[in-house]
Amino acid sequence: MDLINELLNCLNSIDYDIFDEDYLNELLDSRDRAPFDTQWCRVDKEIEALKNTQSYTDENKEKQGKIRQQAFRIIEENIESELSEYVSDDFGLIYDSLVLNYKDQWLNKLIAAYQNKKIPAGEL
Repeated sequence: MDLINELLNCLNSIDYDIFDEDYLNELLDSRDRAPFDTQWCRVDKEIEALKNTQSYTDENKEKQGKIRQQAFRIIEENIESELSEYVSDDFGLIYDSLVLNYKDQWLNKLIAAYQNKKIPAGEL
C-alpha cells in the first residue's frame, strides 16, 4: 500500500503550528456540514455496501485498524483534538477504497488534499 504510506508521510509533514483553536474549530465545523459531510457519508455508505458483496477479510479489517491508529497518533502527537478521529476515519475510508478497488472523484480530491499536506474539509 504505497499510497497509504505516502499519505501517512504527508500527514506527518503538515505544518501544525497554524492549528490554533479558531483554525481547528473552523476546520472541524466545515467537515461536519455539507458539502463535505454529505460526500463523506455517501462514499462511506457505498464502500460499506461493497464490503458486503466482496471479499473483505478479517485481515483487511486488522490492517485498516493499524493504519487508522497510525493516522490518529500523528495528529495526537501534534495537536490534541477530536481531529484525530476524523483523520483516522479518512484513512480507514481510503484504505478500504484501495482494497475494494472503489473509484470516486470526490474521494480522489480527499486523497489529493492529504498529498498536498492539507487536512481536507469543506468543498474539495
